[in-house]
Amino acid sequence: MSLYTTNYIYTPLNQLKGGTIVNVYGVVKFFKPPYLSKGTDYCSVVTIVDQTNVKLTCLLFSGNYEALPIIYKNGDIVRFHRLKIQVYKKETQGITSSGFASLTFEGTLGAPIIPRTSSKYFNFTTEDHKMVETLRVWASTHMSPSWTLLKLCDVQPMQYFDLTCQLLGKAEVDGASFLLKVWDGTRTPFPSWRVLIQDLVLEGDLSHIHRLQNLTIDILVYDNHVHVARSLKVGSFLRIYSLHTKLQSMNSENQTMLSLEFHLHGGTSYGRGIRVLPETNSDVDQLKKDLESANLTANQHSDVICQSEPDDSFPSVILLRPPCWRSVGRSQLTAASAS
Repeated sequence: MSLYTTNYIYTPLNQLKGGTIVNVYGVVKFFKPPYLSKGTDYCSVVTIVDQTNVKLTCLLFSGNYEALPIIYKNGDIVRFHRLKIQVYKKETQGITSSGFASLTFEGTLGAPIIPRTSSKYFNFTTEDHKMVETLRVWASTHMSPSWTLLKLCDVQPMQYFDLTCQLLGKAEVDGASFLLKVWDGTRTPFPSWRVLIQDLVLEGDLSHIHRLQNLTIDILVYDNHVHVARSLKVGSFLRIYSLHTKLQSMNSENQTMLSLEFHLHGGTSYGRGIRVLPETNSDVDQLKKDLESANLTANQHSDVICQSEPDDSFPSVILLRPPCWRSVGRSQLTAASAS
């Protein structure tokens, strides 16, 4: 990492004017991980806010995925240099201009102030350090923590949430969907649905996956997320944004059959996407601790008995409590439509 010194002026978000090129700081309120636009560029949408309580939505484009802001969650702090301000439909917005550059910092109070950037040369002074610290303090009292970031033990049916996890295996399902097998060291409150595939097409350590079967979940990703899923390395740490849960049920012999499904639908609405997290990320550090302390021998649910059926990768599961749910079993694989 190289640094050089230049004096930059930063414009508060309530003083932006159309037609100008500015440098700004802000706290991330919403973002979409970089995705391929309809052209050849990658695009990222980032909404930031500062102490003036003014929001600014930025549409950022680059031919290089890594050149866009490296944002992992809402609450991160960004610094944008050479951001062009324009007014579109009476709304002020920021767009990339020639020479656009960004730095991203973790927004947590007390965390090390380490800039995230793909650039080898950037300016970062003691004044910048103070700016990040000031925004962290302000955000800690003016912005609520991200309620969308959940562990598997806390998820419920018909919910959208962000998940931090480790990738254990992956497989092609068809041209429009891809399977990711992941875990975070905790168990879902309902038996997890399984995608029926042949072991030969599953990339990953099959013995390790079998050992962790009570802690793994199957996620189907669709459409534009498939090319990202294909590129992921088994063992990497991921954040999956706007993951959708559904409780699939069917009746058989007067018994209710239930399982929890996980889908990452197509498109980028609500920030849907996948991002690889570096091992230096503080959330990955906590995830590693959760994985190391996970109980690998317990059943998926404290009141669940699993019995494997012959030639069937879906377990038949009997729930002993609550009494209104007498049994839980396999669900049919249903391809969720991209939304």
